[in-house]
Amino acid sequence: MATGTRHPILYDVERWRRYRTWLLLPATVFALTAVFLTVLRPASGSAFGYAVIAVALFSIAVSLWTRQRFTYLAREGDCLVIRTMAASRRLGSADIDRARVIRLSAVFSRPERRRQLPRPTERWLGAEAISIRLHDGVDLRAIRRVVGVRCVVDDLLVVPVADAPRLLADLLAHVCPPRVTVAGAAQRRRGRRR
Repeated sequence: MATGTRHPILYDVERWRRYRTWLLLPATVFALTAVFLTVLRPASGSAFGYAVIAVALFSIAVSLWTRQRFTYLAREGDCLVIRTMAASRRLGSADIDRARVIRLSAVFSRPERRRQLPRPTERWLGAEAISIRLHDGVDLRAIRRVVGVRCVVDDLLVVPVADAPRLLADLLAHVCPPRVTVAGAAQRRRGRRR
């Protein structure tokens, strides 16, 4: 089965970039403090608290790193695969009405929708995203469980990914080719509007 490039979901990538220093630096300090206390004063038992805090911070950092590493959209064969950690969802051509690249500001322009974006909101409004209009009958609740509430707006799957134009080209070539319109039919419709 032919597989396209993995396109990481930028929400998770940005979350990792934002918090990695604030997690790894204190975790390392607490771990080193626990080691030094164990070596210098083994009978005191105070190293245990530092070790617990270090393990907790490292655990959160590992979970964020794992999520950003294994959360992506990719084409596999004639399907779009949405994967987050262990959960995944496949969308075929029967599920997809239209795919295109948009800026998030096109969907999140209203204040009530803007609150769904991570902070700082203004930075995200200019980000490019793949926008996929889904057919009726697609289980939106299942897709929301996989990618989160902010990625499913009405009947749209709107996901900021790395290299959205490349993913769109891959989808149009293998999953949901653009509809071919007959030139005469388009001219007839235009003629009726006059």
